[in-house]
Amino acid sequence: MAAAHSLIGETNALLSKPNHMKPSLISAAARLLVTRFLGTYISAGCLILLEEGDTILTFEGDMKKCSMKIVLKVHNPQFYWKIMTRADLGLADAYIDGDISFNDENEGLLNLFLILIASIESKSSILKLNKRRGWWTPLIFTAAIGSTSYFLKHFSRKNTLTQARRNISRHYELSNDLFALFLDETMTYSTAVFKKEDEDLKVAQLRKMSTLIEKARINEKHEVLDIGCGWGSFAIEVVNRTGCKYTSITLSNEQLKLAEKKVEDAGLQDRIKFLLCDYRQLPDSYKYDRIISCEMIEHVGHEYMEEFFGCCESLLAEDGLFVLQFISIPDERYDEYRRSSDFIKEYIFPGGCLPSLSRIISAMANASRLCVEHVENIGIHYYQTLRCWRKNLVDNQRLMKTRTCISFCYFMVE
Repeated sequence: MAAAHSLIGETNALLSKPNHMKPSLISAAARLLVTRFLGTYISAGCLILLEEGDTILTFEGDMKKCSMKIVLKVHNPQFYWKIMTRADLGLADAYIDGDISFNDENEGLLNLFLILIASIESKSSILKLNKRRGWWTPLIFTAAIGSTSYFLKHFSRKNTLTQARRNISRHYELSNDLFALFLDETMTYSTAVFKKEDEDLKVAQLRKMSTLIEKARINEKHEVLDIGCGWGSFAIEVVNRTGCKYTSITLSNEQLKLAEKKVEDAGLQDRIKFLLCDYRQLPDSYKYDRIISCEMIEHVGHEYMEEFFGCCESLLAEDGLFVLQFISIPDERYDEYRRSSDFIKEYIFPGGCLPSLSRIISAMANASRLCVEHVENIGIHYYQTLRCWRKNLVDNQRLMKTRTCISFCYFMVE
């Protein structure tokens, strides 16, 4: 207990006048189930729950496997109910709703994930839990109804031609100003490639662009297709460096407007054109020497993966090259993951599905004559990229609130 108080940074004086949480009978039952689960599950690191008042619950595993110690402050007993009924999405909702917070505001949430990951990967935890089902497996029977409703919503968002545009609009049409608050000057919405930890994000993004250009081996005679072009900076960089002709497609009106303006400002309208269309709507009578798609295939969906590669083959010239950058999920988790919902599918990318490397290769082999020439894992760079995005967002938080207020007032006047 003394060690817990030391870590928490709370004095006995502060704890001597507790304001106890008063959970309902249902919340109390949920608390019992969740704490029993944590006692079984946490096999690496140390998780301390500090409830409103003086109640401290400590769940400690093997500190050699994970040295992380975190304090999660529980402000509302609804936290336990949300975990019990909605599993990982319940944890997300509790965090968003302010039911919980962390002593370490900067690293607390990340460290919680590290403890959960270390626990599920530890041998002692695997003996107790079904590794394929995620960290909430012991509570899955109580979360079945909530999980089913999320899954049905995800199932209804399959990326048909019509639904794909709706799914994209829910994220990318939020406004270019919002994305500008956390992206770098290039407005690149994919992982950068860093040489050192404190490197400027823009420098690292330009290095990533250079890597893609080199892998595609583009020259001035080539016609290049970019599937999922973002806000246009990559197109400008490619054309400036190679002199090629460039066609970019997107489903976002917001992206299209800004990309066209940037190309006009750069004076490259004769080399770069943008199309507002789905990859399935491109005529296969026209061939491209190179195709590049950077972190777009995550929006395709499991059911349409073969169709995606079939389209790419039909659009690619003989002896052409296709460079694909994507966020992947481990092969052993893919089947379970694609049948369920999660935070990203529910709140970030509706209709999305992170492919595994095996899924990419099998879909490519089943639907096309394309073959893999080279694979490189740059996933480690996403950690630093996300840190930079978070810092930018936090630094611009005041500006974000101001713009939100102005937008809301404008909406009300209209």
